[in-house]
Amino acid sequence: MRPLPLLASMLALRRGLAMSAGPRERRITQALTKTFAPAHLEVLNESHGRREDESHFKVVVVSDKFEGVKPLIKRHRLVTAAITADTDGKLDFHSLSVAAAKTPAEW
Repeated sequence: MRPLPLLASMLALRRGLAMSAGPRERRITQALTKTFAPAHLEVLNESHGRREDESHFKVVVVSDKFEGVKPLIKRHRLVTAAITADTDGKLDFHSLSVAAAKTPAEW
């Protein structure tokens, strides 16, 4: 049997990870998708110990919604606000890292 090309393998792995995403990870993904309609989105569970802990996340958001928003801190605040809209502005987990918040042209 011929091995899958690297891209196909990566996509299969990503689908498998998405299926194993916990409720918090799915909620973050849905909130960012609804708010930003991203051209590219990554939500990575980087929790220490078990993946089920869902306490540490890193996100990458590429969206036209960042057009005209210059200071990086404002983009990060928009991302955080999208995630915390249902929780009165507070994260319901320990750590959020915004690895990138870019426009498609910047990406």
